[in-house]
Amino acid sequence: MTSDVVPRPATTLPATAPTTAWPSTAQAVRALAGRPEPARPALRPTVEEVRLTSFKSYRRAVLPLSPLTVLHGPSGAGKSNALDALAVLSRLALGEEIAPSLDGMGGLGGPLAVPVRGGLLGCVPHGRNAIILGCTVRSCAGPIHLELVIRTDGRVRVARESLACQGRTLVETGEQDVAGGRVNVSWHNDTRQGDIRAPFPSGSLITTQIPLRVAGSSPGERKVLAAAEQLLTALREVFPVHPVPALMRGWIRPEPQARLLPTAANLSAVLARLQGECTRRYGRLLRAVQAAAPHPLLGLDVARRGSQDLERLMAVFDEGVLGRTGADQAADGMLRLLAFAAVLLTGAGVLDVDPAAEVPWARRQLTVLAEDLGAGLCAEQTASLLRLAREMCDKDHVRLLAALHDPAPARQVGGIELVECGRDPLSGHSVLRPEAPRVPAQPGPDAPAGEPAGASGGVDLER
Repeated sequence: MTSDVVPRPATTLPATAPTTAWPSTAQAVRALAGRPEPARPALRPTVEEVRLTSFKSYRRAVLPLSPLTVLHGPSGAGKSNALDALAVLSRLALGEEIAPSLDGMGGLGGPLAVPVRGGLLGCVPHGRNAIILGCTVRSCAGPIHLELVIRTDGRVRVARESLACQGRTLVETGEQDVAGGRVNVSWHNDTRQGDIRAPFPSGSLITTQIPLRVAGSSPGERKVLAAAEQLLTALREVFPVHPVPALMRGWIRPEPQARLLPTAANLSAVLARLQGECTRRYGRLLRAVQAAAPHPLLGLDVARRGSQDLERLMAVFDEGVLGRTGADQAADGMLRLLAFAAVLLTGAGVLDVDPAAEVPWARRQLTVLAEDLGAGLCAEQTASLLRLAREMCDKDHVRLLAALHDPAPARQVGGIELVECGRDPLSGHSVLRPEAPRVPAQPGPDAPAGEPAGASGGVDLER
């Protein structure tokens, strides 16, 4: 099948789609919090909004993302499902077939080695046959909007996909050949000939195929390529982490180029690598753990036993007069804290991600998805970890989306966008409520000087 030229006027987004004239939910939340959008262009493309139109327990929900965002709510409210939505988009951005991307491809490592939580069918809402997701990426080219519908009845396929930037649709799917696994795709050409149309395989994300199919021979096609590159760069730099202490306790093989797994099962090998490659970063990691430890901690070390091919490693906490505690005896919470701190203080080169290596690192931004950040930690230890996260986010080293049961540690730290996650009592669907800022109570006419009326607290706009 050959490409066809489709003479038609330049395609624009429907009136209901977001354009540059309307701020995203994330921008609105930041404005409410008194932190307006920075004026400088976004040299590093970043995901600033995820739309969960039909995904797991969500219907028509929007998750705004700031450099540091914390989801909070009771167990079962849907916090993990929201993190999974961004993880699914990240997996699809690698360009593999949809089903193995979500069901796992096996192997010892790589972002697709294990299934996303629940696999492909677990992402489809009960009683439905489609996943509907979208996201907005902030980039130097302007906001880029992706809308995606994946059908799971019969052949797993992209049923609809569109890519838009600055209010103009750049890529859009059309007629499908379900039996043949193909879908017609038209893309912006910006010439008198009009948009170009060609059949694409429908088994993987269309945007990932654009760089291989669009020549870039016109200004319009170059816009298409630039938007696709920015979107894929942002989505591929996503690292979900959920440390599992039981997997971190054993002796493991040394790996000179160890990359931390999402479960942190190979944390000891990663510590050994950091210890040998970057003493400054290793020292910073030690100080982060010391700040949260409930007792004096003199150092972090890596114990070794055996030699050559039989050598094995284990992380060790040096507690001075109390002795040395190996990972096999350490508390679950301390192991998780050590893993989270290591993720925040390292980059994509030390994490088990598949980044857009063809893009200079200065134009890439790592986003970490931290599942159950406070598990096994007291409120002050969680706050200490969040202070480290805020420091790294303020330096533009990383962006963090974390899930917590109790928002108190995040409120204690400040500078964090809080989103409450709950369930609608009628439908049972998960809902997201960005937390409005609290406005201090104003002094009343009879209040003593220097003391506001109702000094017991501020006014919560959500109440």
